[in-house]
Amino acid sequence: MKKFVAMIMVAAMCCFMLTSCGDSKYVGTWKCEGLGMSIILEKDHTAKLAYEDEVSDDDDSVKWEVKDKKIILTNPDNEESDNLEFTIVDKETISLSKGGMSLEFKKQ
Repeated sequence: MKKFVAMIMVAAMCCFMLTSCGDSKYVGTWKCEGLGMSIILEKDHTAKLAYEDEVSDDDDSVKWEVKDKKIILTNPDNEESDNLEFTIVDKETISLSKGGMSLEFKKQ
C-alpha cells in the first residue's frame, strides 16, 4: 500500500512539473531592436520593462501569463491600465499590435 501511495505522489508531482514547465520557454529577455525596448519575463511570472538596457524598478507588480497563444502582461495594482497582449509568432518572436502599429520582439 505504501508503494502504491508513493507511486501516486510521484505521478502527481510529475504532472505538476510538466504543466508549470510550459511557460518556462518564454522566460528571458525579449528585445525590440528598432526601439531599444526590452521585456524581461521572470520565472515567477513577473515582468520588467527596459529601455536602452536600463531596467525600470517600478514594474514589480507587472504579471505575465500565457493564454490563447498570447503573452499577456497585466498590472493588478492599476485597474485603469490596459493589458498588453503579445501574439506568439514563433519560439523566437512575439509581436505587439497597438494603435495600428506592430512591434516585433526577438528572444535574446
